[in-house]
Amino acid sequence: MYFELSISIDRSPADVFAFLRDKDLYPQEVDSPVLLLEKTTPGPTGTGTRYREVVQMLPYLRGEILSEITRFEPYQFLEEDFQGAGMKGHLAYQFVPERDGTRITQRESLHLSGPLRLVGPVVKHMLARRLTLRLEEIKRILESGWPAG
Repeated sequence: MYFELSISIDRSPADVFAFLRDKDLYPQEVDSPVLLLEKTTPGPTGTGTRYREVVQMLPYLRGEILSEITRFEPYQFLEEDFQGAGMKGHLAYQFVPERDGTRITQRESLHLSGPLRLVGPVVKHMLARRLTLRLEEIKRILESGWPAG
């Protein structure tokens, strides 16, 4: 499955990039399925940086997702590959300056395996909504004065 979403944020590309670059530091939504998000490689974030996430997939089912940054071009592109919890995929952000802010485009491909393949249409519907809400939340946080950059 493939998703492409875009939103304008009234912050500079540097601020938006910094926020997403340091994803382990920003606040999670109250109802976020992400229970734990930790950077597992030392040093500054860049190509090769790895993360570990524990996510609540269903009421009694948790999964672990491992990710690695594969493209790191400050203020322009940030991409990662991820796998775990019956899925693997690629997440890409593009940052484009516009007027007084940034247009961010998120592209995500996701491949389900095992039992998750049986519920693919349900997962796609749920994830499409979750991704839209997440971009709106990022916009809200950044435009309310998050100290990125």
